[in-house]
Amino acid sequence: MGYYLNKEKALSIFLETFRNERTKKFVELDVEFMKALETNDTSQQSNIASQKNTLRDFPNTITTDSFETMDELYSLWPTSNLDSPYSS
Repeated sequence: MGYYLNKEKALSIFLETFRNERTKKFVELDVEFMKALETNDTSQQSNIASQKNTLRDFPNTITTDSFETMDELYSLWPTSNLDSPYSS
């Protein structure tokens, strides 16, 4: 019997995990944004806003056509913005 990947279910779980991790990251970014507001650091404010928008937009970039295996799905994690829970 062969291995079958339910891509819809895998993607659903992946995105749920992503959203949970993103929520934690938003708390950190909100603190950093408030510090940037206090010091009137508009460059940092813009940088944080960009990071948050990237994290908000990420779920729309992945479909079931984006991967064939779980490893391929895990490799799509946006590690430049968010630590991966799938790293060993």
